[in-house]
Amino acid sequence: MITVNTPIVNSDSILNYIPQRPPMVLISRIYKCDEASVITGFDIVDEHILTQNGVLTESGIVENMAQTAASMAGYEAVVNKTQPRVGFIANIKSLVIHHLPKSGNEILTEVSTKTQVMNVSIIEAKSYCNNELVATCEMKIFLQENA
Repeated sequence: MITVNTPIVNSDSILNYIPQRPPMVLISRIYKCDEASVITGFDIVDEHILTQNGVLTESGIVENMAQTAASMAGYEAVVNKTQPRVGFIANIKSLVIHHLPKSGNEILTEVSTKTQVMNVSIIEAKSYCNNELVATCEMKIFLQENA
């Protein structure tokens, strides 16, 4: 279960923190962000490309987790007035999807950094909807150096 308060980044400026662009944006706001973890929210709507039959698809859940991880790097870059580094999913491990959340709900995702070695981060992600666990996984993310 994740408890959130007022977002620190709203949907009107979320594109400043992630490299994705519509129609592939899968986070609506950032609630919390520090060097160790980030919590985001995403408003699930029927019109989204990764929503089918009234639910967010498995691909949508995984992409939401990856974008949540990206938002942590993006938030740090904006705060430090630097260029955000682009990340690529190198591996997904132990993915468990308990259920697909329905349109009209917000999915909350928390990503915590387990290990960071040079340009590789290993993160743990957990997503919830209506206080129920939606999915968990571990991702290995390769961060590209800025040119």
